[in-house]
Amino acid sequence: MRFNVRKNLHMILLSILVSSLFSVCTFGAIPSPYWKVQQPFITARDSGNNADIIKYGKEIVAIFKDKPMDKNKAEILYTTYEAMYKSYENTADYGNAIEILKAQIPYGEYLGYADGVKLAKERINKINPMTQVYAVTQNTASIPFYGMKNEPKSGTYFGRVYSSGGVATMENETAVSFYFECLQDNLEDFDYMLRPYADGTRLIHIAMNMPGENDSLKLIMQPTSDAYLKETMEYLKSLDAPVLLRIGGEMNVWQNLGDSSLYKQAYIKIANIARQTAPNVALVFSPNDVSNWNVDIADYYPGDNYVDWVGVSLYTNKYRNPQNPLVGKDFEEMYYGNGAYANPLTRLKNIVDRYGSKKPIIITECGIGYGINGKSLDLNSFAKERIQMLYTYANMLYPQVKGIIYFDVDLGSSNKYLYSLSNNKQMMNQYQASVENNESFILQMGVSPKAYVKAGSYQDNLPVIELATYCILPRDVPVTVEYSLDGKKVTSEGKIPYTCNLDASAVSTGIHELKVVIKATNGYNKIKAYTLTKHENNLVNIKEK
Repeated sequence: MRFNVRKNLHMILLSILVSSLFSVCTFGAIPSPYWKVQQPFITARDSGNNADIIKYGKEIVAIFKDKPMDKNKAEILYTTYEAMYKSYENTADYGNAIEILKAQIPYGEYLGYADGVKLAKERINKINPMTQVYAVTQNTASIPFYGMKNEPKSGTYFGRVYSSGGVATMENETAVSFYFECLQDNLEDFDYMLRPYADGTRLIHIAMNMPGENDSLKLIMQPTSDAYLKETMEYLKSLDAPVLLRIGGEMNVWQNLGDSSLYKQAYIKIANIARQTAPNVALVFSPNDVSNWNVDIADYYPGDNYVDWVGVSLYTNKYRNPQNPLVGKDFEEMYYGNGAYANPLTRLKNIVDRYGSKKPIIITECGIGYGINGKSLDLNSFAKERIQMLYTYANMLYPQVKGIIYFDVDLGSSNKYLYSLSNNKQMMNQYQASVENNESFILQMGVSPKAYVKAGSYQDNLPVIELATYCILPRDVPVTVEYSLDGKKVTSEGKIPYTCNLDASAVSTGIHELKVVIKATNGYNKIKAYTLTKHENNLVNIKEK
């Protein structure tokens, strides 16, 4: 785990300051109808009149629609879209806000506004409600499976980090995680900790840290490291358990920022030795969920042939800087996923979008800060809600997530977030309850659990049709979900995961209408309509209209 403060956002002012461009465009190259709309638009923007911003913004877009691209067009439309997306977002029209941001991006790219483009792309992710209805099924054929080493066909291993204090495992946890410092620690010296877990009942995750960061990578590339690496793999081979080896995690946020070329060379060297020596070891490439501003995760990816699983460190905290726990600027909180945008599922989406179509995903570390060491700040409610979000929805939204490890450790330093579940009964209770309520966690090695599928692809004969809905909006806006069957209300829920259980035996054979209405207090409204068909053999299938 790395605690360095991400730098460089202080220079990202472009998306805020660029509105001044309205005053510098030359008159001669701009269509004359624009000048009739410009002042009403500026007035609306300056007064925060969302309806008029959208109205005049649409007129400006129409004026320039068929005009060839040039600097004037790009500047005017970029700043027009900047105001329009905010107005749509302010009125809870997230769909149109996203479309406006998508329309803005090409003009930012044309103008060379790299920072503004990066922020726009991330905002598309962070404000997307991703509203969807899911159903529990025993039919797991549609769950992504890539045949990677130690990958379950469906379901998610879960567990926590082992600590020197000997954190007791829960009886049904199926994963445990250990750390060691590459070229400093001899794994066999920790056999007394590791061996008790190597009984085939758990997945063992090993995090091979690089204590010297780039200096460690350089040493790995020396022939003198070969014997150490071979001995490490021989030890892992001796463990009677499936092993996941995380090689140099969080390289994209190291204090001495990882040299991408050197990182890949060192990773591949370690990977080759592991492949030759330890058949039970799967290789994990695992960055932090948010990179240093100046690098991209893809810069470090060593290639599909050397990666079995893709991991991610996923820490969701209320404040970006625990030393100074204050509400940040909107664009900062949005980009880094704090405060109003502290949603672990949107933070997780980036890594799943990048690699989830070809590799199983494991959250190699995660934590929710429920306090700050040395400060009298109670974040228990915030943390409980985020633990519930993560452990309820991670593998519901993203069935590629086949593992999740909680960082059940407090490091003891002042001004650091407190994460340890074992030191906080409220957090441990929430963790246990969330795991127990999620039917797709693996509770026993070799036994596939049920899975979640989008309701529109449900086909099963289970006695109870279990439905759940995902809809989490920025700023923790309260949401209510109402389910009805054939026009009759079944239930209305105001807390995640907004469940509805339909007794299949009470549903008559034939075709029915299932409707799910999602409403938020800020005006957001979404209706999901389905056709539910029950057949003579009690098979039920659901299709979205």
